[in-house]
Amino acid sequence: MQKNKTYQSSTDAKLDKQIARQAQKNGAEIRVKTPLKEIRENKAITTSGEIDFKILVDARGVSALAQKDRTGILQSAQYEIYADWIEKGKVEVFLDAEKYPGFFSWIIPSCGGTGKVGVAGRGINAMQTLERFLDQKGKYSIIRKVFAPIWVNGPIENFVSGNTVIVGDAAGQSKPTTAGGIYSCGIGGIYAGRAISKFLETKKQDDLESYQKAWIEKFGKEFERQSFARKMLERLDNKSIDAIFDALTPEMIADISNNDDFDFHTSAIIKMLGLKGSLKVAQTMFGAEIRKLPRLAQILSKL
Repeated sequence: MQKNKTYQSSTDAKLDKQIARQAQKNGAEIRVKTPLKEIRENKAITTSGEIDFKILVDARGVSALAQKDRTGILQSAQYEIYADWIEKGKVEVFLDAEKYPGFFSWIIPSCGGTGKVGVAGRGINAMQTLERFLDQKGKYSIIRKVFAPIWVNGPIENFVSGNTVIVGDAAGQSKPTTAGGIYSCGIGGIYAGRAISKFLETKKQDDLESYQKAWIEKFGKEFERQSFARKMLERLDNKSIDAIFDALTPEMIADISNNDDFDFHTSAIIKMLGLKGSLKVAQTMFGAEIRKLPRLAQILSKL
């Protein structure tokens, strides 16, 4: 197996640079290598001195949640690789409750035979698990490695605390099903920016807290459903997973593939459970809790 050097350039880095350029163009002062040490009233104490602030935005990512709730943090590893076994336009997801408890492994093609291959799970050694997965697939060359914790427990209770505004992964705005958050976290940043701008004009706390209300209104219901889907995934063993997929018809697989995406929106989960056998499995495991999904409740009432 040939393994190349690890490179740091990526689409994510390009996005960060573009956002930084836009921020600087609009008057932002960007400081790198300036870790935050502590907060004293309205002063941020950093390794480069004190910075006065009116509003502090906490965008530290999953690390900000480590002291709040470690149960929502899973270890993940993802390699960007070149391999001739990556199929263009074909996203692959592998569910295995023993190898990837509470999550899955994935292959996402990019272009020219490159793609992102990753694993995540509760209590696993992500790097070792990923390399075992890759060894089973065949030859590959590594372009880039990423090791990072992911958050799957949904939004935290309060996005705003005094004059601190929490955004993105630090606010639990990544999806409970896949931990993806480009859209939900990005919109959170937009809502937070608008709320902060309004607050600085009016000095009304309600204007600052409108950020969380707007985010919950847009994402709250879907995140509740995804949290339910996550609970389902956490409780399924391989026998149950096999039973559900064995019950799927070719028509249902085509419908899910054509109308849902890698983020496993709950419409796909409901379609998968929309079978008598699968529903009985789910109802046994969850009881009345399953009725939080309206469509499932309708199906159950007809059985």
